[in-house]
Amino acid sequence: LGPRDPPAFAPVNIHEVLERVAALLTAEAGGQLKIVRDYDPSIPELSGDSAQLIQAFLNIGRNAMQAFREQDVGQPPTLTLRTRPVRRHTIAGKIHRLVCKVDVIDNGPGIPPELMERIFYPMISGRADGSGLGLSITQSIIHQHDGLVECASAPGKTKFTLMIPLEHSE
Repeated sequence: LGPRDPPAFAPVNIHEVLERVAALLTAEAGGQLKIVRDYDPSIPELSGDSAQLIQAFLNIGRNAMQAFREQDVGQPPTLTLRTRPVRRHTIAGKIHRLVCKVDVIDNGPGIPPELMERIFYPMISGRADGSGLGLSITQSIIHQHDGLVECASAPGKTKFTLMIPLEHSE
């Protein structure tokens, strides 16, 4: 699952990654998606693979867009991209001095409760035409960046939180 090559770590501006994702999603949605940016400009560059991070965030955004298309929630589809620095955060038993927290929030129909605990497994999809690979690939990419992906969902608000340490441990 995911990229065949290991991540090519280099300094990455998370906001440039998110802007690329926003541009791609806007183009794919044909102007039918409102994107709200809530960025903290104080976040320094992190060590990561820009292309893989774009893919990880794009998978989450595309899932939200597909959910919007399948079920009208009575309000304009909105995706919020929020970044915050988090100090002294533990991921997988390791304390990281500084972590980049990215929330991807949508106002769609939500993830069915019966799928919530399995959404990161391969081949699990809430759509008849879905492959069920997007979120497992996202989780794999973020894990290779020593990070963590979490999700909370209810009708009208689904939030994916991605925690990515600023420094990758070799």
